[in-house]
Amino acid sequence: MEEKDLRAVYIDRLNAMLPTVDFAKLDRSCNSKDFSYAKEILKRMHDLCVEVYGTDHFDDFTYEIVDLPAVIQGRNTRHIGLGIVTLDLESSGEHWGTFFLTPKGVIEQGGENITAAEFKYLSTVYIPYEYWYTVFVERDHHVDFNNVPWRVADLLNYCCPEQPKMEKNGQQADDPNSNQQNGPVMN
Repeated sequence: MEEKDLRAVYIDRLNAMLPTVDFAKLDRSCNSKDFSYAKEILKRMHDLCVEVYGTDHFDDFTYEIVDLPAVIQGRNTRHIGLGIVTLDLESSGEHWGTFFLTPKGVIEQGGENITAAEFKYLSTVYIPYEYWYTVFVERDHHVDFNNVPWRVADLLNYCCPEQPKMEKNGQQADDPNSNQQNGPVMN
């Protein structure tokens, strides 16, 4: 199967899973003391990724562009959410885009169908942001896995229990804004 086909298959599989996600509960879970629901959803996204791509280890020789499950944190707000990041592996993991799983549903940063309210939400809650994906990507110098907030590390470690545990740096996230509704799926 070609790379573009695998990306499309992964997005299709995610779109089949997303109607089962309670987005408001996910946001609350990412930013509360009990983040078991967030772990469950991230693990499902991770397992789909590994199943579709056939690996949890990516290099620039196998795929050019990939979509990967990630934990995202607003730099200014410390608000945590889950999402999908698009990376160009041929350019050492250059970030090409992000789909955020928000209380408003899935929002594509910079997407052609983004509403003013969605843009404002992303700008207020996340931008600027950092992300950490659940798989290993060789030679990606854009993501700092040496300074991972403790909550993010717990989420990532849940996806790969057989891997050595990631160090936690003790940062904490703010409380969520949980009163929005579900939204569109990924395109």
